Amino acid sequence: MASPIHLHTNAEQEELTEEQRMQEGRRMFQIFAARMFEQRVLTAYKEKVAAERQQKLLDELEEDEKAQAQREAKKQRDAQKKKDKKK
Repeated sequence: MASPIHLHTNAEQEELTEEQRMQEGRRMFQIFAARMFEQRVLTAYKEKVAAERQQKLLDELEEDEKAQAQREAKKQRDAQKKKDKKK
């Protein structure tokens, strides 16, 4: 059995292609919007990770400085005790 032949007028074909163009335009816009959103989320994530790493480094530096100050204070106390014993 042969399939029926569909005859479309020029107006119907133009309408169909116009609808296809609109759908394609919507799809392109959705892809563009999704990529923009993805980039914004990725950038925000990278900035957050960088800020957390920076804060961690600052905390480590602060801890190192405190430990160094404590070692220096102990060294001075020990030196003073040694001096006091000699007297």
